[in-house]
Formats: sequence, C-alpha cells, structure tokens
Amino acid sequence: ARRLTGNPATLVYRRTRHEMPANKEEREGAFEEGTLLEELVTPIRISLKEGRVEALECLRNRLGEPGADGRRRPAPIEGSEFRIKADSIIVAVGQTPDLYFLRGSDVSLHKNGSIAVNSKNGLAGVSHIYAGGDVVEGPESIIAACADGRRAAQAICKEFGIRFEQLVSLPATLSEQDINTVKRMRARKEAQTRPAMIPPIQRRGNELIEATYSEQAARAEALRCLQCATFCDKCVEVCPNRSNFTYIISTVNWQVPRLACWNGELAMTSTEEFQALQSRQIVHVDDFCNECGNCATFCVHHGKPYTEKPRLFFKQSDFELENSNAFYIARRAGGWVIKRRENGQESQLSWPGSGDTVAYRDGRVVLTISLDDFQIKAMQLDEIFSGELSLACAAEMYIILKGLVTSMPFLPFEQD
Repeated sequence: ARRLTGNPATLVYRRTRHEMPANKEEREGAFEEGTLLEELVTPIRISLKEGRVEALECLRNRLGEPGADGRRRPAPIEGSEFRIKADSIIVAVGQTPDLYFLRGSDVSLHKNGSIAVNSKNGLAGVSHIYAGGDVVEGPESIIAACADGRRAAQAICKEFGIRFEQLVSLPATLSEQDINTVKRMRARKEAQTRPAMIPPIQRRGNELIEATYSEQAARAEALRCLQCATFCDKCVEVCPNRSNFTYIISTVNWQVPRLACWNGELAMTSTEEFQALQSRQIVHVDDFCNECGNCATFCVHHGKPYTEKPRLFFKQSDFELENSNAFYIARRAGGWVIKRRENGQESQLSWPGSGDTVAYRDGRVVLTISLDDFQIKAMQLDEIFSGELSLACAAEMYIILKGLVTSMPFLPFEQD
C-alpha cells in the first residue's frame, strides 16, 4: 500500500511484533520500507464522514496469559480508546482464495469457502473440472500443489483412455568420496547462500525484496544439497544402539516369474519387473533395538520408510516368534541360508556363496533359480495353492542375503 500510494501505511496488530505469525524476513522487509506498526491495538469500528472512511477507532491492549498456541492473549485496557486517521483501510486477517467466479456453478464448496474434491482424483463435484492447491487444502507448499496437478492429470488420462506415464527420474550416483563429502556437510551447520537484498529506495510496485540469484550464487546454493533422496542414512546416524546398519547390494533389474497351479501342476503364468537400483540399503537389527523412537523423530521423509526396512534376527528362536518382515541368516557348511516370515508364512533361500543358482522353498514349491536372470531352472510342487505366487519375495531374500554376508561379515550370524 505504501509503495502504490507513496503515503504512510500503518499496520495495526493486537499483540507485539514478537508474537506476529509472519516470518522474520517478512516483518523486516515491511518495516525497513517505512511501514509503521501500532502494537497492542485492537480495531473496534471504522469511522465514516459523508460516506467515506475518516478514521479507525481502536482500543489499546496489554498481554495476558498464554493461549493454546503459546502466544499471550491480548487483554483490553479500559478507557484507552483512540483514533487513527485514515482514508483507506485494508482488512488483512488471513489468507483465503477469491472464488467469487464460482458462484452459481456446479462446483462443490465447503462451508469455509474451499473447493470440495474427491480425494482420489481431485474431481470438484462436477465432471471435467478438477481442483487442487491452496483452494482445496488451504495454505500449502508448491510441492503439494504439483502433486494435486499430477493426480488430476492421471484422472483425466484415465477418463480418455490415455496411458499415464511418469518421466523416469533416476537418483544420482554417489561415489564413496561423494558420500564422505555429504557426511561432512551434515556434520556441521553452514551459512546459507543468501541472495542480495534490493535497497528499499529502489523497490517499486510489486517488485521483489530479494534480488534474483546470480549464476555463481545459484550454483553455490545448489551445492548445499545433501542428496537425501539418494543417500540418507538418517536412521543409521541417530540410532544410539546401532540397530540400523548400511550395507551394499548389487543392483539388479529382473523379470521375475509368477507361478500358479493349473490342473494340479505347477506352471509359470507371467513375469513381473523387479528392480533394486540403489546400492546402499539399510537393515534393522532387531536384537539391538530398544524402541527409543529416534528413527521416527529424525526421519526426513514422508511415508515412514524406517518401518519398512528388513528386520534381521540373529537367533532363530526370536525369529520364529515374529509374524511379518522378519529375516534370519545362518552360515552352513555348504554356504548360507536366509529365512523369512511374512503373514505367518515362512520361506527359505539357500545360497552356496558361489555358483550360479539358489534354492528356494516356502512349503508350497521347491525351486532352483538361476542368478543370471532369476529364471527358474527346476521346480517342484509340494502343496497345491490358489492364486499366483510371485518370486519377487525370493529375489528380495537373495539381494538381502548376499548384501549382508559380503559387505557386513562382522555380524554375528549363527552357525547351522
């Protein structure tokens, strides 16, 4: 308002500047341009003269007891009424979308004025109209708005029978030297690369307060990236009991078989893609965990990925008490064996430590599988089953077994 008119602008606020929910940078940007602030003031009414704004009638406050949000409540001071002369008054008590243009349409609205949508596809109560972003969820991030846009695009493609394909985005490949560099960056706090500030006297209209990054500054800012999507290890770093370990696997991209029983015979029905594209993986050693909650507190990702890490048990007796996501590895005279429990079902994969095949059994089938392409070389039906059996679980068992015994030989595996 001050930029557009060249006249003084006064901000009236019920508390002090220290209680303002605005960011520090936003407050500083306004006040350094000459915006005035009336603290501890509550507007009461607008005074008019001949149909035009003349003043804002106010009441002074003192700060009382803290409210539910931790900020002290403003308490009015009796007899402290006063007037602030004004010719324009702007009500600025929140952020709400202007959806006036939707009045009379078939688009569904909530009582608070936001657009009501189908949470699965973003459909706004009427065919062919989709909504997302702040008009649906309220103030949110640009990333959340992008997700809403992708959801709507996928629904539109489905409606028109068009295949929806996401662009392939492979994570960066980090060398051991790169990983050590990232670890050093995470171990200390460094000042951010801040853009230059435009002097207040040069700011006009709706121009920015911060100057645009130069190429050199943009590159310096980008170098602060900690590659969390490629190399995280946060649950490893914060675990006080060292129950989370990083281990290395060989990346694979296989078409693994799916099996079914046909007329009492075992047959391969189809294949499905199995990928393991990141060489760094994390295993959770359940024997060492005391459930302190650090992995949950410090996880930087959505979706709680720390709960999905394979849980390793060193004693078979402990392993057999588990129902799901439980693994047990033992050394044998002829190599190694890994056992797995999922939904109460136990499976086993044996690996001699060399050679080109592994043996898999789960009570329903006995298989010999090639390690070149994870295809079946021999199969036997032990018990007739319904539905399809995917060998993705067997592929996961082999990846975990080989990765742990080759990159973490110090783990105390039992001898069968």
